[in-house]
Amino acid sequence: MTHRSDLNQGPALDVTDEHKTQAAAVLARLAGRYAEDEPGALVDDFAFTVRVGAEAYDETGRSLSGAHRIVAAVVRQEAPSVDGATCASFAAGLLVAARALGWSDNDDQPVIPHHDVPGPRRSDESGHVPAPRPEQAVTAR
Repeated sequence: MTHRSDLNQGPALDVTDEHKTQAAAVLARLAGRYAEDEPGALVDDFAFTVRVGAEAYDETGRSLSGAHRIVAAVVRQEAPSVDGATCASFAAGLLVAARALGWSDNDDQPVIPHHDVPGPRRSDESGHVPAPRPEQAVTAR
């Protein structure tokens, strides 16, 4: 007899490159947290599952669109085993998994892109502000 609480086989997950990138970011953040939090302590399986869910939810924009479930599933699939692992060794394994998914800790890339913005228009001595230049004109639609 089946019960309502029994686990059912869910549909296959369509994992995209964006999901893998988000999972790599989650793995890297979790590695940092496990490296900082009591490196000699054993990893708690339940706490790890909760952290994965919370980080995946944050990474996917705090939306219940379903992407967080896919990202969390990828993270759990790629993460090393929790059994008997200390936080320090588990953090190292999480970094290896993040790098395998394409994460890089190279900070050479600019975080905020640079866009050229024209300077403010200046008024002449009479206080009259000239009309915008043709390249600055905004057409109403």
